[in-house]
Amino acid sequence: MKKLSHGCTLDCADCCKFNVYVENNNIIKIEGDKEHPYTKGFICKKGLAHLDRLKHKKRILTPLLKSNEGWKEISFEEAIEIMSEKMKFYKDNFTSNSIMYYEQYGNGSLLKSIGEIFFNFFGGVSLSKGGPCWSAGIEAQKLDFGDSKSHSLEDMMNSKNIFVWGKNPANTTIHTMQMIKKAKNNGSKIIVIDPIETATAKLSDKYVRIKANGDLALALAMGKVLIEENLIDENYINLYVNGFENYKENILSLDIQELSYICGISIEEIKELAQLYSNKYSTILLGFGMQKYSNGGSTVRAIDALGAITGQIGFSGGGVNYANKVYPKVLNTDPYNSFKYANNRYFYTNEMSSFINEAIEGKTLYKNKIFIKDKLVINKYQEDIQELNIPIKMAVITKSNLLNQLADLNSLKAALAKVEFKVCFDMFMTDTAKECDLFIPTTSTLESEDLLFSSMMNPYLVYNEKLVEPKEELMDEYYFFGELAKKLEMKNYPQVSKKEYLIQVIEPLKEYYPNISLQFIKENYITLHKNIAWEEKKFLTKSGRFELLNLEEKLSSNEENSRRIRLLTNHGRDSLSSQHFMDEEGISKAFINSKTADKLEVVNYETVKIKSNNGCIKVKITIDDSIGDNIVMMYVGWWKEHGNPNYITYSGISDIGGQVTYNETFVEINKI
Repeated sequence: MKKLSHGCTLDCADCCKFNVYVENNNIIKIEGDKEHPYTKGFICKKGLAHLDRLKHKKRILTPLLKSNEGWKEISFEEAIEIMSEKMKFYKDNFTSNSIMYYEQYGNGSLLKSIGEIFFNFFGGVSLSKGGPCWSAGIEAQKLDFGDSKSHSLEDMMNSKNIFVWGKNPANTTIHTMQMIKKAKNNGSKIIVIDPIETATAKLSDKYVRIKANGDLALALAMGKVLIEENLIDENYINLYVNGFENYKENILSLDIQELSYICGISIEEIKELAQLYSNKYSTILLGFGMQKYSNGGSTVRAIDALGAITGQIGFSGGGVNYANKVYPKVLNTDPYNSFKYANNRYFYTNEMSSFINEAIEGKTLYKNKIFIKDKLVINKYQEDIQELNIPIKMAVITKSNLLNQLADLNSLKAALAKVEFKVCFDMFMTDTAKECDLFIPTTSTLESEDLLFSSMMNPYLVYNEKLVEPKEELMDEYYFFGELAKKLEMKNYPQVSKKEYLIQVIEPLKEYYPNISLQFIKENYITLHKNIAWEEKKFLTKSGRFELLNLEEKLSSNEENSRRIRLLTNHGRDSLSSQHFMDEEGISKAFINSKTADKLEVVNYETVKIKSNNGCIKVKITIDDSIGDNIVMMYVGWWKEHGNPNYITYSGISDIGGQVTYNETFVEINKI
């Protein structure tokens, strides 16, 4: 029995390291690597489910072509022939931009994303920007710091207070949760700010129930208290911070009573939070949920500002921790320079429906090659607006069940139906695959050699060995696109093995590890991460200093919306996005508190309809007083047959970063 190296690829923040035991081309067991410095042998159900998915009875192993009679099995050679003919026809007649390529989540390893490289060599296509997960926060920290970096988990042991803001690591980042518990036992005080009393909140020293979308108001209110009570670090500000005087003027002009009302937290408690946070050194762990509002980018920037004005950036025990963009800046993830061949056009993910519809109709407008439909933007930047009348004729989807994961699915499904030819790469007949014309079965990550790294919490690089050979004649996506490139006579496309490709990717690591190789990565725990982010106080902004936000727009109390029920879609313990609900029976579940239930006259486990402007689904109600007032909470991942909340979610866009604003969805709950 052989012990092989592997890591979890489900785009989770933790990217757990596995030891996998294999005998006679069968995986005997998967267990956590107890020696790994980050994951320490502790893995969750999501990771263990890789083995279930590998052997699942519903897994598809043969390419399928849709006809009037239904799905027909074809060979990989036939699939390549069909795809190449379609692509060549559309490129010759409508340019390569007539093909839309979309990938997002579902497998975080590097070579599973070879599709984008392929389409760059093809000449460039239509690609999305922003997304469903974290783009507002990433852009916000880029504006503030120049990049997004976080402290090591272990540094929490040096924090007097740990603010867990809009984050539930008990469900989403289990290793963070383990370290929070350890820090608490070491004397750190845990403060959780969340509209839902999560499992993390239940273990905290102080739980603050904030109103949904009250985070920006709270951050501004805390900034006001910090300035007024002279809890700021003027020396740090003078040395390392830009924009303080404008920030101060703006903050002091705000009415704290109004801020208190918007966030739902008393002035006394706001002052207490400011006092606690100013106790050096305190750290903030930021979640992804708060940036799924229209002001998501500003919210993250306002929280970042608290760390800057109190002088807690770049010191052990401090920091504002959101993501950890280390490896994308170091690894050569495009070693054959595919970008030189690409003339892409772009659209924001939340506007995919509008982009497809308008492109098919024959007229689209762009600023910096990004699709624009906002008339105010078009009028403001008339001289910079470009018109491209190229339709969308074909869509290729990998690494995504987008008709599960994205918002306002009724509109998106209707738009996709207008696309002449659609291809889906997946292991299963997902909600997205059902709407396509050609289905390409993929290898499981357990059947794939690859390189794994996270831009979130786990700072270690993992070499994923190919653990088993597929029992059927499956073609890995990497080699499928290689054969497709041959068929299309793409002369510059790199026809090299996975190993050769990955060797080029890791070449820049020689600066840090002179003996770097795939074998070296397999046998060692490789990281470039520093325990303390920004320790040298050399920020990657143009000024080299931390840039404070200047909030221009007026805060709104959202009084009208406060009388309606806001839908929040969170991640659960057992599923990330849409990977693991295919075997669920019955309908999806929704959670409200007893106060809301009484108002609506519904009882526990009652089946009701939830309706928004975008659609209607049936759900089973669970009454749970951990949920805040006027909130209905659902976990993401439910498929259409169960009642997927994304059939009713709002597909807006955040103030910066192109984030889909799921949390701006307001609904009615009606008895059946």
